[in-house]
Amino acid sequence: MAAALGVRGATRCWFVALRGWSQRVAAMAFGFMSRVALQAEKMNHHPEWFNVYNKVQITLTSHDCGGLTKRDVKLAKFIEKAAASV
Repeated sequence: MAAALGVRGATRCWFVALRGWSQRVAAMAFGFMSRVALQAEKMNHHPEWFNVYNKVQITLTSHDCGGLTKRDVKLAKFIEKAAASV
């Protein structure tokens, strides 16, 4: 379900598409986003988000250093685990 699109320059991007469309699937997408958002907040990290219906895209980069940091990698690992459980 989740596909890490890989590193492009100084960002890391995920695209998570849940199968089908229903209120239940929308709730799953919001649940996934909430789980990642709570972890990001704990880490004082602020990913870029895009969500439409059953699709979620998350982009990580640390603007203050112009690239990926250890903090990005730590959050990326969390996102991978969270996406695998959706």
